[in-house]
Amino acid sequence: MRRITAGFGVVESLLCRSSPRIAREDGRKRPLERGPSTLPQALDPRFRGGERVGRRFNSGGICSSAIVFLAVASLCGPVVAQPSDWKKGWDQTIAAANQEGQLVISAPSGTTWREQLMTFQQAYPKIRLSLTASASRDFWPRVVKEREAKLSLWDFRVGGPDNLSYSVKAMGAIAPVRDMLVLPEVLDNNAWYGGLDGIFLDKDRRYFLGFALYEENIAYYNSRLISDPNAAELKNITDPKWTGKISMADPRAGSPLVGSGAMLRTYGEEFLRTLMVRQKPVIVKDPRQQIDWLASGRYPITIGMPSIAFVEYSERGGNIEGLKKMTGPMTWTQGVGGVQVLADPPHPNATRLFVNWLLTRDVQARLMAAVKINSRRKDVPLADPNDTVDYARLDEYVGGQTELMQPFQRRAAEILREVLQ
Repeated sequence: MRRITAGFGVVESLLCRSSPRIAREDGRKRPLERGPSTLPQALDPRFRGGERVGRRFNSGGICSSAIVFLAVASLCGPVVAQPSDWKKGWDQTIAAANQEGQLVISAPSGTTWREQLMTFQQAYPKIRLSLTASASRDFWPRVVKEREAKLSLWDFRVGGPDNLSYSVKAMGAIAPVRDMLVLPEVLDNNAWYGGLDGIFLDKDRRYFLGFALYEENIAYYNSRLISDPNAAELKNITDPKWTGKISMADPRAGSPLVGSGAMLRTYGEEFLRTLMVRQKPVIVKDPRQQIDWLASGRYPITIGMPSIAFVEYSERGGNIEGLKKMTGPMTWTQGVGGVQVLADPPHPNATRLFVNWLLTRDVQARLMAAVKINSRRKDVPLADPNDTVDYARLDEYVGGQTELMQPFQRRAAEILREVLQ
């Protein structure tokens, strides 16, 4: 229990203390109780006649869950070694998913992401997809509260992991998504940059899957309004001339926290403190407002803005020419292009079906072209050549959202909490 409480302290400290410019979220948090492992419906004793028995966690049953897990492994585990066996199990998964008839997921913000993910219903019309857009800073605290009440309401999240996500993983509330991969084209090690291991960001290479791969864009500036060539380098963002001219996405979680960890690792603690104290960045939660300020020049420099903001701003008729990224640490990211599956999801077969569907070449090609980010799949065309990593030097990059970066993110979170209170 001490380990769980310590892990939760990270979440609690991030949520309960914030800047006066950020809406405060109150409420005492308690340690999370771990639920049983995710099981295919056909083998889950909590399902009878295709209907799930109950909506709450069974806090026991660990041994029986382990036995069922072995049964699952015998059904789905040999996919790589015996490719001819996958089809029967896959057909059973589709049938069971159709019987479940529903999925409840969290997704990135923006209509483009929603429209693309909702095409799953065209491929599998018997499954109703309930999709809610939510940022990491809002989603994980909600999940923790629900799990304290022993409720399992969400199947999975499409988005990127950060320090909050890894804290929830440490509590046992994340399922190993790698165990859900079935399709040969998904399991093909040669289909992915960095191989199959490379698409996982956690040390176990099982839990946090990332299907996108591009250079981390920590900050942008409006080159139409700022002619100073030094603005092109992130290391110069602490120059006093930029005081009061910077906006920043809410740094409690998500992209700005990832970026803060990368800046701390590369430039040191004093750099991060100077940025947050002397430069006085204005905290903003709405990406639309963030890019409007960047383009209008009200705040011609911004930190932590999601890439989808450019897509939607352009669709609204905005001019993105001259809105340039600052060159910074040699860092790759998946952005929001990833999946985290909740332990004991209410619709396990539909979850398995969606995850495999999402990682196929055709779906990746269509999705990436729409949201303008690059896939990790080698057979998917680049959607944004300007943000491509140097694949020949991929080993030299640091993954901003990987578990190896979490010590820097935790320290960055401590500094942010200290200077923004």
